[in-house]
Amino acid sequence: MGKIKSNLSGFIYDVKNNRSHSLNYLLSNDVQEALSKEGIHIRKIFAPLLRVIYGFQSDYKFVLDSREPLKHTSKGKIFIVNHRQGDDMVFSAKAVGKSGYFVFGNPVLSLESLTNGYGLWAYGMILVERDKKESRKSCYDKMKYVLENGGNVIIFPEGYWNLNDNGQKDSRHNADNHNSENWLIQDINIGSLRLAQEIGCEIVPTILHYDEVGEMKCYAKRGKSFNIAKSDDIFEKKDEILEYMTTCYWDLMKKYSVYNRSEIEPSVGDLKKQWEELKRKLLSFCDIDSVEYKLDLENEKRIGKAPVKEGVITNEEAFEHLEHINYNKNNAYLLSRKLTGRNKKY
Repeated sequence: MGKIKSNLSGFIYDVKNNRSHSLNYLLSNDVQEALSKEGIHIRKIFAPLLRVIYGFQSDYKFVLDSREPLKHTSKGKIFIVNHRQGDDMVFSAKAVGKSGYFVFGNPVLSLESLTNGYGLWAYGMILVERDKKESRKSCYDKMKYVLENGGNVIIFPEGYWNLNDNGQKDSRHNADNHNSENWLIQDINIGSLRLAQEIGCEIVPTILHYDEVGEMKCYAKRGKSFNIAKSDDIFEKKDEILEYMTTCYWDLMKKYSVYNRSEIEPSVGDLKKQWEELKRKLLSFCDIDSVEYKLDLENEKRIGKAPVKEGVITNEEAFEHLEHINYNKNNAYLLSRKLTGRNKKY
């Protein structure tokens, strides 16, 4: 299951030190060094058992809403999943319901943690250093190798956790055209779509929706498959898939998470404060004290995504017409930020 270069003593040393340095070979840009056909096939056998084990690794209860049927193909499939928190690794595997190699872009989280590293390796992991061009190119080649040998790939094409209040302005990178507070799912990188177009494999959107009201649950849906023909405009296809994923997400919210704020807040307190506390808690799960590591969402953001065909409409633009209304006692309610969702007062 891959060429583990370190010997048994190296693995034992990892166990004693709660890390996964023996898996450093996964960072090799040589596809044959990091992957093997045998590893792809063996992981298919153990994947069902691992999915059961993964179910005990989260405080959330997993609820599968539905799975669209999959066609039998000689090549593997690319499952693209929205990204909200660390539990996504566990629940994307359960939602997909098939073996697959995770594309994982944080070597520190994988190699400096025993459970993260070997847990991902056991299921299948393509480890990439996103700041290095050679590693990104190698990641593409590794994905291609897995797919052409009948394995699947699971990837989070948003590129980072979508916890910034659904994508408020990314001030560090000035990426307004890729981040909008109106998007349930952020814009996606097109690398996996280009690969699907190149080799003719299917793209399968998979949606995770978390609900923390009452019992903590993760609702999941494996959506319909998409094919990207050689003649397709890759950017238009990206927008089509993104719109489908957003619609699926919205449908899960409507089905499972329609609440009255006035009924919730008396029992749990201010929802904004609860949300900020939840974010701090989710981030803290990634702390690795031995190397003084803390996940930085701003640093995790990676720009260089595909151009957006349709410009993002911000709240300010959507409600700009409110500035031109003559207000009186009969229509003053239109100034309510709760009704409009505006970011600032006019």
